[in-house]
Amino acid sequence: MTKGNNMTKGNNMTILETQAQVLRLKEAAAYCGFSTTTLWRLEKSDPLFPKKIRFSTHVCGFRKADLDRYLLEKVGG
Repeated sequence: MTKGNNMTKGNNMTILETQAQVLRLKEAAAYCGFSTTTLWRLEKSDPLFPKKIRFSTHVCGFRKADLDRYLLEKVGG
């Protein structure tokens, strides 16, 4: 393991890596406890719901940090 601001080895993740985690549609739905249909509906109807990130025509995902923020706001955190 290295010290300071360098990256760590093993299963430990740096803050930057954690913030950059992107969950695909099914992963995001499972993470939030929603169906994929509910996730899609929330994205369309709730202006506070995080917008998906499109990587290509068939690949998109959601930032885990954005989903965390949304869920905390909904439970009053």
